[in-house]
Formats: sequence, C-alpha cells, structure tokens
Amino acid sequence: MARFDPIMRRLRQLFAVLDTDDDGFVAWEDHQRMVDAYAEHYSLAPDDARLAALAAAYWAQWLGLLAKSTPGRFRLSQDEYVAAHRAVGYDTDRPDLLENLAKALFAVLDSDGDKRISSDEFAAYLAFRGVSGEDAPLVFQRLDLDRDSYLSQREIARSLRAFHLNNDGLHAPGGIFLGIH
Repeated sequence: MARFDPIMRRLRQLFAVLDTDDDGFVAWEDHQRMVDAYAEHYSLAPDDARLAALAAAYWAQWLGLLAKSTPGRFRLSQDEYVAAHRAVGYDTDRPDLLENLAKALFAVLDSDGDKRISSDEFAAYLAFRGVSGEDAPLVFQRLDLDRDSYLSQREIARSLRAFHLNNDGLHAPGGIFLGIH
C-alpha cells in the first residue's frame, strides 16, 4: 500500500470535494458548481461583486492548475490534479492565488461587512459546509491565530497557505475553506 505525505492526502481529499459530479476528474465545471453553491447559500445575485470575485479566484486557481498539467487538458484525474497542485508553487511562483481566494471567501463570509468574521458568521459558514455546530468553537479557535475572537482575511489566507504547504498533519484547519472537514 502506498504511503502519502499529509499534503498529498489533503490534496486527494480536495479532489474528492471538487469532483462534484463524481466522474473521476476535476474540470472547470466542478469549480463553477462550488461557486454556484456559495451563490445559492449566501443569496448572491449574479451581478454581486463578491460572487464575481469568488468566481475569478476559482478561475485563476483552475488556470494555475492547467498551466502545470499536460498541455491541452481541460479536466484532470486525481493524480494529475495532485501533481499540478504541487507544481503551482503557491509559496513562490503564485502566492496571489491563495491570497485572492482568501480575499474572495472573506468577502462572502463577512455577511455584515464589518471587515471581520464573527463566530456566528463562521458557524453559519460551517452549517453551509455540513459541519456540526458543536465543532464550530474548536475549528474557530484553531483559525483565530491572534485570539481576538474574530477571523481576519489574513488568518484565512494563512490557513489556506498552511493547507497547501505545511507537511505537518492531515487536519490543517484551512481545509474547512475548501470544503474539507
């Protein structure tokens, strides 16, 4: 049985979340369905700037993956997806990809527009993601790095970066922003 490092295992979990039609491949349409789910849950109109930013962030992620895969591919198998993700270089070549996703997610989750995500806003997000309400305080605490009882855009970005780059365990809390719980 092959052993996978924690990053590879997390990316395989992410592939499973994104393969929304269960066809064994991830394509742009799978990412679009994720954006559509946010639009529906948060009642975002098609012309809402937050929805446009979220779609643009997912599109940039997708283009970044395609750029690191076999030319001419428009859908990726799990192995291709993981390899492309690892090759993107979120820390060096394309740090903007995670920062833009964090910014877009933050704008959607900050439902009252006060430039911070409260524990109530986060609990509403977890309900959208199907995470038990009893787990919300622990997950929130792991993400609230400065312990100010709110989540900032910076904390979301750091958690996404840790999910993609830290080889320190399977349960990086940033996975929650990608649908992994």
